[in-house]
Parts: sequence; structure tokens; C-alpha cells
Amino acid sequence: MTYTYNQDRIWRSVLLERERQEYLKEKGKFPWTCADAAPASMKFTVLGEEFGEVARAVCEQDWKNLREELIQTAAVCVAWVEALDSGR
Repeated sequence: MTYTYNQDRIWRSVLLERERQEYLKEKGKFPWTCADAAPASMKFTVLGEEFGEVARAVCEQDWKNLREELIQTAAVCVAWVEALDSGR
């Protein structure tokens, strides 16, 4: 598989969203992110909420918002993998 400029742009968007999640946690908007030690059931709830927003964007044919929601969903998945890889 060839790595493309578009893939690089997508991964940068996901990483920026991960940084935003951590920033919002620091500012008190969230008590934790999926990268933290939290029960899998709670992380699954967060992922489900993000997936629901993707579904809503699709149903409403809100293609501009769809990209943002997909990036947020991907960032939640990345955060969860971070937690798994670090034993949290």
C-alpha cells in the first residue's frame, strides 16, 4: 500500500483531535479520555456516542460534518489503543 498525501492529512487531523481531547480534559470539560484508566464499558459508551454522531450525519446527509465526526471517532479509537498499549 502506498502512503498518500491525503492519508497524511487525515492522520494529522486525527492527532490534532487527540490533542484537543486532552486539552479539553485539562480544562475540565471531561474528567477523562479513552486514553486514561477507565472501565472498557465507559470507553465503549464514548465510542458509541461518537458513532451515533456519524450515523446522524449520514442520515441527515450532512457531508461536511461527517468528516469531523469520523475524525473524532477515529481519535477515540486511537485513545483507547493508547490505553491498551500502556496497560490502562
